[in-house]
Amino acid sequence: MNYLYPRLLTSRARRLFAELQSESASDTLARRSSTSDEGAVYLATGGARVPSEHLVAVQAAVRQIAVTHGFPDDPSAAQKTAFDAAVAAYLHSAAGLSPAEAGSREVWAFFALVLLPDIAAWRFDVAQEDRFVATDITRHVFGRLWWRAELLLDSNSVQPYAAISVLGEADFDQIFARREVLGQNPATVRQLVLVLAELREDAAESGVPSRTFIRETLKELIKLSPFLSLQSLDEVELGAEIRETARAAIEVARTRPDAGDGAR
Repeated sequence: MNYLYPRLLTSRARRLFAELQSESASDTLARRSSTSDEGAVYLATGGARVPSEHLVAVQAAVRQIAVTHGFPDDPSAAQKTAFDAAVAAYLHSAAGLSPAEAGSREVWAFFALVLLPDIAAWRFDVAQEDRFVATDITRHVFGRLWWRAELLLDSNSVQPYAAISVLGEADFDQIFARREVLGQNPATVRQLVLVLAELREDAAESGVPSRTFIRETLKELIKLSPFLSLQSLDEVELGAEIRETARAAIEVARTRPDAGDGAR
């Protein structure tokens, strides 16, 4: 079931963020966390407001995932990656968020500043406002994970969230930032991620760094989009088209003198 979640307006979120910066210890932030806030509001439409017991369950589940991946000690890069993948799958499958709610910056501000400030501060430095206040969902500690799961979900697979772990955050961000140009089609994004992972080694053998390879592939796809509707292709056709485009991008990048720039 999908719920309406509490929202923090920007002024309230920034006030809580300022307070959070002075209380960075995980045990202090855990005591500060709550399932409600005096400044929270709800969207003025029909729908069931999320019950407090459901918020408690979400809180406990995300904390347990964090503990499994090293919380409260400083996480390694591998632990961060594994935590992100596990939380993405959990939030998307069990939190009860519709795309409309998940598209709200104010909802994610509530997650980071009220519901789970201890976990948010463990995952990211408290100086990074966009990770907490959600000025940009693609950067938010939790919001970016829900949307990664939404775009990469393969409901026909026995492992529907497997693609989440294929690319790291920086590489996936290049795709997410261009999702509107690519049609916001989850099938396109999923096939793109799988093809990029498949051909990444070929790119490296050609002397093309991963970031350059991804950037050039996206450029070529965007050039193609006015002439070909990717959304109209079936999965096999879509994969073949993206694969051909990615191979062409490797050749383009390989022959350019600045091909190594993406490594910096």
